[in-house]
Amino acid sequence: MPTVIDRIRTQRHVEAMAALDTFGLLTARIRKLLSWGRRITVTQRYTYVDQPPTVTAGLMLDTSARRGGISEGGNADGRHFGVALTPGLMAGFGFSAYASDGNRFEADVWKRYHAGKNSTEFWDRRRNMTQVTINGGMDGDTGPARDDLIVIRAWNSDGVCDEKVIAFDYGPENGVCRLARHLYVSGGGAGSDWDTGRVPDGVYSEYEQHAEAAIAAYEGRGAA
Repeated sequence: MPTVIDRIRTQRHVEAMAALDTFGLLTARIRKLLSWGRRITVTQRYTYVDQPPTVTAGLMLDTSARRGGISEGGNADGRHFGVALTPGLMAGFGFSAYASDGNRFEADVWKRYHAGKNSTEFWDRRRNMTQVTINGGMDGDTGPARDDLIVIRAWNSDGVCDEKVIAFDYGPENGVCRLARHLYVSGGGAGSDWDTGRVPDGVYSEYEQHAEAAIAAYEGRGAA
């Protein structure tokens, strides 16, 4: 069975919990994904709300911001990471991990994550944890790939999950359907409704409309 380090370094598609023992590995891959200067589309939603997420397209890493738009710091008891995007301060993203929240070791965070998966009790919800999914950004990558992606799902102290999907270089070659698939929530995952954000099939057209608006913004034209 691969170690935490092996899994995050060698698996192109990796799902991990932000913890003190995974933090540097995750941020290194995200830095790599950001290093190629691509335009970015960010979607944001609260997973318990059954509606399309907000979409912000045409973003770039704000290299004029402090530390070139990427800030990272902390100590043995806590780490934080943040990315500033332009235009639009609200479209930035990041995450943190603190030992005081039970996030010193990824294995312990996964236990808390799975313990809350099927709970219907409000106070048993997942809290103070962040799941990070990454496609790409590996050490050996010499350039960007079309399926590069970052997904950050952060549960706060009230058990509310804020999900951000950070996608790269959407344009006419990819088309509306590909972006819509990133926005669409099928409800196929396990867990209670507040966590999966189930959306009826009939709502899919709204996601296509959001995707078309995002593509239009990327191309620098008005929505069709």
